[in-house]
Amino acid sequence: MPLTVRQLEIVRAVCRHGSVTAAAGALDISQPAVSMMLRECTKAAGFPLFLRRQGRLQPTAETRGLLGDLERVFDGIERVNRLVDDMRDVGIGSVRIAATPTLADNLLPPAVRLLQQSRPRIRVTVHAMDNVGVVDTVVEERVDFGLVLSPLSLPDARLVELCSAELICVVHPDHALAPLGEVTPADLAPHSLISFSRSLPLGALVERIFQQAGVPRRIAFEVNQSSVACGLARAGVGAAIVDPFWVIAHGLHGLVRLKVRPRVSVDAQALVPQTAPLSRPARMVLATIRKTAGALRASGAF
Repeated sequence: MPLTVRQLEIVRAVCRHGSVTAAAGALDISQPAVSMMLRECTKAAGFPLFLRRQGRLQPTAETRGLLGDLERVFDGIERVNRLVDDMRDVGIGSVRIAATPTLADNLLPPAVRLLQQSRPRIRVTVHAMDNVGVVDTVVEERVDFGLVLSPLSLPDARLVELCSAELICVVHPDHALAPLGEVTPADLAPHSLISFSRSLPLGALVERIFQQAGVPRRIAFEVNQSSVACGLARAGVGAAIVDPFWVIAHGLHGLVRLKVRPRVSVDAQALVPQTAPLSRPARMVLATIRKTAGALRASGAF
């Protein structure tokens, strides 16, 4: 007959405390109840579990052989109970996020600061990677959700809108385009263009602008991050069309911001696994990010 978890708990307690009385006190049950269950345990096991020596119950060699596994079993039970307690309290938990660098650098920090004020015991782990990496990581359910720049078309995940803003052009203050205030593909054509591959969302958006204007897009410097594009523009080597979220944290130090015409919007979106429901802490973190994005947009931060 197999021993129950409760019977194993009795055996463990008697091993630890050396007497029925002490084990009963530790388990907060009566001494007769422990004695009765100990007899049942011995009967179920089919061999003696304890020997009495010098007034104490000593585990037999067979019982000592079980102690390591018993400790692991009850350590696991205690760990599960702690996890259940954590899940019961939505203010405790761990959330994993994959994000494109521009959103990891600029949108997440103010959101995490806001979260820390209300839910300091939620631990957030952030993995920065390109859009393709974020998509793969979310679809494979290696993170709770991702933060991406769109447009994206995905059959295996769903998109949650965070905020939308227009692409901007940045140039050095001494650049010939700096006084214009706004630029078109025709304005940009004679100058060195810092831009993204069309395989990236931003690159696809910029390519569309040039195609609609009937102007070839000739890239002088191809990049995959807005931070690199802005660094090159600050060095005065060309004009860069970038997402506006980069300026949230970095501002326009050493750069002039120009509007891009025609207007083209880029969306910051959360990417959520299609089948795996978000935990309560993950839903709380995502709600905080959406709130932060809305507040930043309303304040004119980008």
